[in-house]
Amino acid sequence: MAREYKDSGIEWIGDIPKEWEVRRIKSIFTERTELSENGDETLLSVSEYYGVANRKDKIEDGEFVSRAESLVGYKKCYEGDLVSNIMLAWKGSLGVTDIDGIVSPAYCVYKPSKEIFPHYYHYLFRTSLFTSIFRLFSKGIIDSRLRLYSPYFYAISTLFPPLLEQQKIAEYLDKVCGEVDELVALQEKMIEELKAYKQSVITEAVTKGLNPNVPMKDSGIDWIGEVPEGWKVCKLKNVYQLLNGRAYLDPELLEEGKYRILRVGNLFSSDKWYYSDMELEDNKYCQSGDLLYGWSASIGPYIWEGEKVIYHYHIWKVLFSNNNLHFSYYLLYALTLAKQRDMHGSAMQHLTKTNMDNSFIALPPLSEQQSIASYLDTKCTEIDALIAIKQSKIDELKEYKKSVIYEYVTGKKEVVWIQKQ
Repeated sequence: MAREYKDSGIEWIGDIPKEWEVRRIKSIFTERTELSENGDETLLSVSEYYGVANRKDKIEDGEFVSRAESLVGYKKCYEGDLVSNIMLAWKGSLGVTDIDGIVSPAYCVYKPSKEIFPHYYHYLFRTSLFTSIFRLFSKGIIDSRLRLYSPYFYAISTLFPPLLEQQKIAEYLDKVCGEVDELVALQEKMIEELKAYKQSVITEAVTKGLNPNVPMKDSGIDWIGEVPEGWKVCKLKNVYQLLNGRAYLDPELLEEGKYRILRVGNLFSSDKWYYSDMELEDNKYCQSGDLLYGWSASIGPYIWEGEKVIYHYHIWKVLFSNNNLHFSYYLLYALTLAKQRDMHGSAMQHLTKTNMDNSFIALPPLSEQQSIASYLDTKCTEIDALIAIKQSKIDELKEYKKSVIYEYVTGKKEVVWIQKQ
């Protein structure tokens, strides 16, 4: 029998199942303002990507659990509470916690009423339907200043299915989303394996060449090992020159006659450019075909293919003579991998120019550089194509997960069966 629907009376919600209601959020959540007296509780983080989790489980190696001197006065929350980063709620940075803990005093914590199954609202409030409404009700002039304060959060209307159906929907989505997440994790693992394989292929080629039968000699350098007899081993500064870009002050918006400033972020995206009226002079600009190097660890060599631009001092321009451009790119790529242990910085890992200049490299004759570069161009293109296929699959799975969540939490589809654990 087809499910019956009715008009919710709320334009942005639309039709809902006949048995469902619409209520104000204020009627099902109350703000919790309990503060930690000693700061010893588990510190939780809130993210648009995963909701609420133990911060220790989400930080990268080398990051701090907290930079605060003390966690006294942080807000306490309990299993089943809804935690909202009011500055980013409009991006989905909220969720229901599965464990007791504490969160930033800048966040809001909401205790659920006994009429609801909290995890249903974990899924509902993170859909695009609700994040768009959260944005509308947030107060602030620009995105970085938007805040979803409790009075405005409370004023928003929300879906209210029967309690049992809330539970069924949440448990069904736990199951389906768990399965999707496992498939995503599998694809991500494959991508990491492909990236590791690509790195090994590049390092092997730029240190050993393509002929496995050529006589070898010891380079005396750990990361290089043995090299073909006809190759030379030298410091990078004897072959390449790294030129710092230009510092700039008070970047301005686009105006006629101003030049673009290439920053590290623009090596991957041209969404946001800075502009300056500094002139293009000396070697403080780059043009298509130049080999660039961002000194942060995450940004290795990059062949610029854009217009002529000023480049920022966080970028090095690589000058060389009688060396193949693409071979030089792969050589610096392999060197960056080998120099990971020498990187400095807490928030952003980077290599110093002195460290790079004094790094040893293996250099084959030009003709062999060209052969190696051609081989790696082909091989890396093949690997990148496989990575792209895996990434496309991940994107499809994530979109499927979003659509499944949306269809069930809004009542467009009904849970008619759920596997019992």
